[in-house]
Amino acid sequence: MGQVLMSIVTMPSTANPLATPANEVFERDGCLTLSSLTTLADIELIRSLLDPLFDKFDTLGERAVDLAGPREAGVPLRSPEINEVVRLEPRLRSTLAYRRCRDIAAMLLGTPVGYQFDHAIFKPPLNQTATAWHQDESYSREPIPLRSVHFWIPLQPVTVENGCMWFVPGSNHNGLLPHYVASRRFSGPLAENTSVTLATKIVDESKAIACPLPLGGATAHHPLTLHYTGPNQTDAWRKAWILHFGAYGWFRKHLHPKVLAAKLGVGAHPPKLAT
Repeated sequence: MGQVLMSIVTMPSTANPLATPANEVFERDGCLTLSSLTTLADIELIRSLLDPLFDKFDTLGERAVDLAGPREAGVPLRSPEINEVVRLEPRLRSTLAYRRCRDIAAMLLGTPVGYQFDHAIFKPPLNQTATAWHQDESYSREPIPLRSVHFWIPLQPVTVENGCMWFVPGSNHNGLLPHYVASRRFSGPLAENTSVTLATKIVDESKAIACPLPLGGATAHHPLTLHYTGPNQTDAWRKAWILHFGAYGWFRKHLHPKVLAAKLGVGAHPPKLAT
């Protein structure tokens, strides 16, 4: 897998991306571009498994939310998201993209890895809703920091116009920044409040790099790397599947001494949100 990884990794911030091993680039910059993660046939398979879930969005309960905020009866979704789609559609685990992301995460982290989380976000055409700058770590309420690789897999070519990923390389070294509640997420036709969308204002956008991708490409980032996707300003859907793989998988998440101590009410509590 090492040779495969090196053949698909590029990094827009470096003139010669293969001069440095991918795991060192990931540690330094906190993000990678994977120019050819998977095949057209695999992308078509993923779309065929995800599209039916979005077709029945309002029947999925708390797993299905609108990232853009409150919903109104009869108003189309602005930024629909479905969480833990592999639990709703287990065949996604057999896709080439899933297997390659798992293998790449193991190589980048230098440990065995396991599935941690996944979700899919389908931004409608001519949608003015951006996904604000944030760090994925801000969503964690675990007593230990995340040690994971987060993959963003678009299901069509992505550009700045339809909402590709943007990163601030090196921001993974700045620790967890204060975040605020950018919007409240709602699920179901009755607009039930289920969770929040977080964002941070501490971003030097002059250092941000856009990552447009061809079909079959993907990005990978550290949970502390600042990232953002803009609105979809095109007349076609912008669809993406996001996968998280973590070091030692279930065992670290549930059996780490600090996790066990937290379950017993011992030790530090997770940081509070900035207001």
